[in-house]
This record gives sequence, structure tokens and C-alpha cells, in this order.
Amino acid sequence: MLPHSKTLLSLLTCVTLTSSAQAAISVGLTGSSEKGTNGLEKSTSNQISANVSLGLGQNILIGLTHRRDFQNKTGYKKASTDNPNIFVYIPYKDNVESTTNSLDLTIVPYNGLISPFIFGGVAKRDYRDEIVFLDQNIPSHYTMFPIPNYGFGTAIQLGMGFQLKITQTYTPGIETILTESGQETTRVSKDSYTQVWIGYKL
Repeated sequence: MLPHSKTLLSLLTCVTLTSSAQAAISVGLTGSSEKGTNGLEKSTSNQISANVSLGLGQNILIGLTHRRDFQNKTGYKKASTDNPNIFVYIPYKDNVESTTNSLDLTIVPYNGLISPFIFGGVAKRDYRDEIVFLDQNIPSHYTMFPIPNYGFGTAIQLGMGFQLKITQTYTPGIETILTESGQETTRVSKDSYTQVWIGYKL
């Protein structure tokens, strides 16, 4: 059940502009890529997100985040036959693309060398799923709105204008399950993701 091969690549660019009115505009980009195996299944996952936020003073920020996830699964499903001692393995593919757009309010209770913060807001998620199974192409589309988007994090000042930020975000999602008989079912899940990035403030 452990991944046979797994790679994780994280990229981030962050630019912060500060006006004389003490309002800061921050722009961030981040991405990741992962590969793994689980039994008869191989999977790849890619994610990219962008964020724009406006600082309303020193302790409050309001921001927009766009996140896109791509998941591709290939493998075999085990199915029984009329003979209980014989099984067949049916190939399948499952491609999922999800898009999340959220509006969040961030509160920084303390500004210092280490500054914790919490954030929360509302999000819209769109799912596009395509399953290839038993020579059938099964597309589907789901939309979740409005749903909560919330989390917490810590900003660490590194000196010379650099900042290390760690965030943990939680957002409801949809999980698609394909049964051995080829039936597609969905259920609500609790998605979470962690980001670590370095920014520079002018």
C-alpha cells in the first residue's frame, strides 16, 4: 500500500508591493507533482495555485486564491466470474480535474519574528471526471458552491526582507469510487493540503 515511487516538486514565486498607505499587495504561485503506486493502480497528481491578497493594515488581509488539481489513475479492477476460483482483471483509467476559487479573510493576531495566522472564507469547486472502463467512456461534472475554505499557518521572518510561510488548508471535496461491478459512486470528502514557500517583501 506504500508508494513505489513518489516525487514531490514545489515551486513558488511571491512578490509583495507596499504603498505609503501601509496596504500591501501580495502575489504568490505554487505547484507540485507526485507519482505513486498502490497495488494494481498507478497514479499521478499535479497541482498549481495562484493567490492575490491585499493587506488592510498590519493584522488583516483579504485575498483571492485559484487552485487547479489534476489526478490521473490507471490500473486494473479485480472481478469475479461464474467460477469462484477464477478472477479476471479489467483495465481502467480515471482522470479528474478540479478547480477551486476562494475568497478568504486572514487575521494575524501577532506580528513578530514568528507570526501565526488563521484564515477562512468561501469557495467554489468544479470537478470534471472521465472514467474509461469496459470500453465505456463515462464523463461527469460536479459543482460545489458555496463551501467553506479555512486553515491556519505561520510566517517566519528570515531577515533581509525574506519570509518563510507554512499554511494548512481544509476544503470539502468530492471523492469518486469505482466498484468492481463498474458502478460509479461519489461521496463528500475533507480535502487538505500543505504549502511551504519563501517570499520577499519590499
